Amino acid sequence: MVHTVNTEPSRTYRQRRRAETTDANTERILRAATELFVDRSFEHITLPAVAERAGVGLQTVIRRVGTKDGLVRAVNGWIVPQIAATRGDPGDIRPAGDDLAGVTDRLARHYEQWGRITERALHQQDASPALKESADAGRRAHREWVEAVFAADLDPLPPAARDDLAGRLAAVCGVELWLVLRRDQDLSVAAARAAVADLVSACRHHARLPAHSPAHRPAHPEG
Repeated sequence: MVHTVNTEPSRTYRQRRRAETTDANTERILRAATELFVDRSFEHITLPAVAERAGVGLQTVIRRVGTKDGLVRAVNGWIVPQIAATRGDPGDIRPAGDDLAGVTDRLARHYEQWGRITERALHQQDASPALKESADAGRRAHREWVEAVFAADLDPLPPAARDDLAGRLAAVCGVELWLVLRRDQDLSVAAARAAVADLVSACRHHARLPAHSPAHRPAHPEG
């Protein structure tokens, strides 16, 4: 009698273990690269440095991302869903209405976690095509978020007024102002949230004024 051994369960187990190891290595690489993007300028980030910080071999990094631009794209793809989890995805957001506290809370959580790396991408966008792609995508996502959050304010307006208000709100809710308040002026998170809320309220109030109001007229120097 010939006995056969079913090797399928052990093969499946090995495949699953390899997949888990691959996933774990990929996450270590992306996490290490994210840390380096915050700590260093793009020109001082190398694939060997990523491999060393991640605790994997250089060839593992190369297999996962290929090049530095590939690394940027991989990190961006890893971060975007996490950003959506903190700030909210435009497609899932309900208009803010009068809930400015909820808006500024989402902004605070988003920028406290992702503000520095967002700033890095914006400031270094000319260093590589992938960084430019990331910066442009970030701007589009931010504008879409603003338009979703403040839809109740924006939608009733004629096109020119709508664009004006959306631009103001995008600036007030942007990472640059948040970092000025938190880092340059040393405001607490609560104080920075209050400042953003005040500025958002001012923008919304300005948009509700009659078109003939003096507040809508551009200031001209005398003489």
